[in-house]
Amino acid sequence: MIYSATAIVAPLGRWSSRIALFAASLMVIDVLLHRLTPFPTLVAINLFAVGIAGMILACLIALLALVQIWRRGYKGAGSAAIGLLLPAVALVWPISYLPAYLNLPPINDVTTDVVQPPSFGELTRQRAADSNPTAYPAERFASLQQAAYPDLHTFVMDRPAEEAFELVEEVVHRLRWRVAASTPPSARPARNGTLEATDQTLLAGFTDDIVIRVDGGANRTRIDMRSASRYGRHDFGQNATRVRRFLTELQARAESTLPATVARRASRSGALVKKLRDRDQKKAESRTSRDRARPGAPHGRGQKETRR
Repeated sequence: MIYSATAIVAPLGRWSSRIALFAASLMVIDVLLHRLTPFPTLVAINLFAVGIAGMILACLIALLALVQIWRRGYKGAGSAAIGLLLPAVALVWPISYLPAYLNLPPINDVTTDVVQPPSFGELTRQRAADSNPTAYPAERFASLQQAAYPDLHTFVMDRPAEEAFELVEEVVHRLRWRVAASTPPSARPARNGTLEATDQTLLAGFTDDIVIRVDGGANRTRIDMRSASRYGRHDFGQNATRVRRFLTELQARAESTLPATVARRASRSGALVKKLRDRDQKKAESRTSRDRARPGAPHGRGQKETRR
C-alpha cells in the first residue's frame, strides 16, 4: 500500500508539543509548590532549570519538524507550532532577567556599611545547611557593590536611638516584611537596636534575609541595613532594590513626623501661648466691666448729651 506524503504526520512535531507541555507544566507546578508550600528551594531551582532545558529542546525539535513539513509535505504543523510558541511564551519571564544578569554584578548580599555590616542572629539559625553563608564576603562583594550601587549608604537621623528604632519598626510594618527578631536599643547596658526580618520575591517566592542595625545616642542615630539572598549566586539587583525601598520609606517617615524633643517643645510653647492669650482676654473683660461700672464713664456722658 502506498501512502502519500500529505497523509504522514511528522513525528517530531508531536514530540515537540509533548515536551513543551510537559516542561511548561513542570515549571508552573514547581513555582506554585515553592510559593505556597515549604518546598525545598534548591530542589525548586533544579526543577526549574530542567523545565527551561525542556523548553529549549522543544523549540529545537519544533524547528526540525517544520523543516520536514516544508520539504516533504508532512502533516503536523499545528503540533510543531505549539512546540515552538509555548516555549517562547514561557521563556519570556526568565529572559526578562537577562539584562540584569549581564549588567549587574554577580553578588547576593548588599549592605549600607561594607566595612562593618550588620550581622544576622536569629535568621542564621533559620537558614538551611545548603543555603548561602551568612557572613558578608567583603573582599569579593564590597568593591562590586560600591561600583554598581553607590547610592546605598548609612542613614543618619538627628533623633534619639529609641525614637529612630520605632520609625524603623513602622517602616518594616508598612513594607510587610516578616519580623523574625526585634531588639530595641538600650543605654544601660549600652546596646544597639537590631531588627531581623524576611521578604519573599513576588512570583517564585525566594526568601531573602534582612537585618537592620540602629546605633546612636540621645541626639543622633545611624541606621544600617543588610539584605542577603539565601540561595543563588546572582540576585539580579533584588537586594539593592529592597534597600532603596527601605531608605526611601524611612526618609519619608522621618520628614512627615517631628522629633519627640521638638514635639514636646512645640507642645509647651503652644500651651504657653494659649495661657497668655487667656490671661489677656480675662484682663480685657475685667477692664471692660470696670469701665461700665464707673458712673462718670465716657459711655454715660454720651448718653446724657444725646438726651439733651
